[in-house]
Amino acid sequence: MPLALAAPAFAQTETVTITSGDKTHNFTVELAETKAKAEAGLAGRTALAKDAGLLIDFRKVGEPVVPTMKGVSMDLDVLFLAPDGTIVGIVKQARAGSLRPLSTGLNSVAALEIAGGQVTALGLKTGDKVRAKAAGNAG
Repeated sequence: MPLALAAPAFAQTETVTITSGDKTHNFTVELAETKAKAEAGLAGRTALAKDAGLLIDFRKVGEPVVPTMKGVSMDLDVLFLAPDGTIVGIVKQARAGSLRPLSTGLNSVAALEIAGGQVTALGLKTGDKVRAKAAGNAG
Protein backbone atom coordinates (compact mmCIF):
# COMPACT_ATOMS: atom_id res chain seq x y z
CA MET A 1 0.00 0.00 0.00
CA PRO A 2 1.51 3.38 -0.97
CA LEU A 3 2.29 6.01 1.61
CA ALA A 4 -0.35 8.69 1.93
CA LEU A 5 -0.65 12.03 3.62
CA ALA A 6 -1.20 11.66 7.32
CA ALA A 7 -3.93 14.23 6.96
CA PRO A 8 -6.53 15.25 9.49
CA ALA A 9 -9.98 13.95 8.58
CA PHE A 10 -11.22 17.51 8.00
CA ALA A 11 -8.56 18.44 5.43
CA GLN A 12 -9.98 19.53 2.09
CA THR A 13 -8.36 17.80 -0.90
CA GLU A 14 -8.58 17.90 -4.66
CA THR A 15 -6.82 16.33 -7.63
CA VAL A 16 -4.49 18.61 -9.56
CA THR A 17 -2.97 17.81 -12.93
CA ILE A 18 0.49 18.82 -14.08
CA THR A 19 1.02 18.84 -17.83
CA SER A 20 4.65 18.58 -18.92
CA GLY A 21 5.14 18.16 -22.65
CA ASP A 22 2.89 15.29 -23.74
CA LYS A 23 2.68 13.78 -20.25
CA THR A 24 0.20 14.45 -17.47
CA HIS A 25 0.67 13.70 -13.79
CA ASN A 26 -2.14 13.67 -11.22
CA PHE A 27 -1.61 14.59 -7.57
CA THR A 28 -4.06 14.45 -4.68
CA VAL A 29 -3.34 17.57 -2.68
CA GLU A 30 -4.52 19.18 0.50
CA LEU A 31 -5.60 22.79 0.18
CA ALA A 32 -4.11 25.51 2.37
CA GLU A 33 -6.46 28.46 1.99
CA THR A 34 -5.98 30.13 5.37
CA LYS A 35 -2.89 31.71 6.89
CA ALA A 36 -2.81 29.08 9.67
CA LYS A 37 -2.96 26.18 7.20
CA ALA A 38 -0.41 27.81 4.92
CA GLU A 39 2.02 28.39 7.80
CA ALA A 40 1.56 24.83 9.11
CA GLY A 41 2.06 23.39 5.65
CA LEU A 42 3.24 19.79 5.84
CA ALA A 43 4.84 20.18 9.28
CA GLY A 44 4.55 17.08 11.43
CA ARG A 45 4.32 14.71 8.47
CA THR A 46 6.78 11.86 8.25
CA ALA A 47 5.97 10.69 4.72
CA LEU A 48 4.37 11.94 1.55
CA ALA A 49 3.21 9.73 -1.31
CA LYS A 50 4.76 10.44 -4.71
CA ASP A 51 1.35 11.54 -5.98
CA ALA A 52 0.37 13.70 -2.99
CA GLY A 53 1.07 17.23 -1.88
CA LEU A 54 -0.12 20.57 -0.57
CA LEU A 55 -1.43 23.50 -2.63
CA ILE A 56 -1.05 26.91 -0.96
CA ASP A 57 -3.13 29.60 -2.68
CA PHE A 58 -1.61 32.90 -1.59
CA ARG A 59 -4.65 34.81 -2.92
CA LYS A 60 -7.02 32.98 -0.56
CA VAL A 61 -4.66 33.19 2.40
CA GLY A 62 -4.98 36.96 2.14
CA GLU A 63 -1.53 37.78 3.45
CA PRO A 64 1.94 37.20 2.08
CA VAL A 65 3.23 33.82 3.18
CA VAL A 66 6.74 32.65 2.40
CA PRO A 67 6.96 28.89 2.95
CA THR A 68 9.79 27.38 4.97
CA MET A 69 10.56 23.80 5.92
CA LYS A 70 10.13 24.46 9.66
CA GLY A 71 8.72 21.34 11.31
CA VAL A 72 8.80 19.34 8.07
CA SER A 73 10.69 16.06 8.41
CA MET A 74 11.09 15.21 4.72
CA ASP A 75 12.59 16.97 1.72
CA LEU A 76 10.10 18.60 -0.66
CA ASP A 77 10.02 20.03 -4.15
CA VAL A 78 8.08 23.30 -4.38
CA LEU A 79 6.49 24.57 -7.59
CA PHE A 80 5.56 28.27 -7.72
CA LEU A 81 2.61 29.11 -9.94
CA ALA A 82 1.44 32.11 -11.97
CA PRO A 83 -2.28 33.02 -11.99
CA ASP A 84 -2.89 30.79 -15.04
CA GLY A 85 -1.17 27.79 -13.42
CA THR A 86 2.11 28.10 -15.30
CA ILE A 87 5.09 26.97 -13.23
CA VAL A 88 7.23 30.10 -12.89
CA GLY A 89 9.75 28.78 -10.39
CA ILE A 90 10.92 25.56 -8.79
CA VAL A 91 12.79 24.81 -5.58
CA LYS A 92 14.12 21.24 -5.72
CA GLN A 93 14.87 19.15 -2.65
CA ALA A 94 14.08 21.80 -0.03
CA ARG A 95 15.78 20.41 3.06
CA ALA A 96 13.71 19.10 5.95
CA GLY A 97 13.66 21.49 8.90
CA SER A 98 15.32 24.39 7.08
CA LEU A 99 14.22 27.89 8.11
CA ARG A 100 15.45 29.34 4.80
CA PRO A 101 12.51 31.03 3.04
CA LEU A 102 11.40 29.18 -0.08
CA SER A 103 10.88 31.71 -2.82
CA THR A 104 11.84 32.23 -6.43
CA GLY A 105 11.59 36.00 -6.25
CA LEU A 106 8.89 35.92 -8.89
CA ASN A 107 5.28 37.02 -8.51
CA SER A 108 3.65 33.68 -7.87
CA VAL A 109 0.09 33.30 -6.61
CA ALA A 110 0.37 29.73 -5.33
CA ALA A 111 2.86 27.07 -4.32
CA LEU A 112 2.50 23.33 -4.82
CA GLU A 113 4.58 21.24 -2.41
CA ILE A 114 5.29 17.66 -3.51
CA ALA A 115 7.65 14.91 -2.41
CA GLY A 116 11.33 15.73 -2.84
CA GLY A 117 12.79 14.30 -6.02
CA GLN A 118 9.52 14.25 -7.96
CA VAL A 119 10.41 17.29 -10.10
CA THR A 120 13.47 15.46 -11.41
CA ALA A 121 11.78 12.04 -11.61
CA LEU A 122 8.88 13.42 -13.68
CA GLY A 123 10.94 15.89 -15.70
CA LEU A 124 8.92 18.91 -14.53
CA LYS A 125 10.18 22.35 -15.54
CA THR A 126 9.24 26.01 -15.60
CA GLY A 127 6.60 26.65 -18.24
CA ASP A 128 4.69 23.43 -17.43
CA LYS A 129 1.04 23.87 -16.40
CA VAL A 130 -0.72 22.97 -13.17
CA ARG A 131 -4.50 22.69 -13.37
CA ALA A 132 -6.50 22.88 -10.15
CA LYS A 133 -10.06 23.86 -9.26
CA ALA A 134 -8.71 25.72 -6.24
CA ALA A 135 -6.51 27.80 -8.55
CA GLY A 136 -9.46 28.57 -10.79
CA ASN A 137 -8.08 27.03 -13.98
CA ALA A 138 -9.69 23.56 -13.98
CA GLY A 139 -13.28 22.45 -14.44
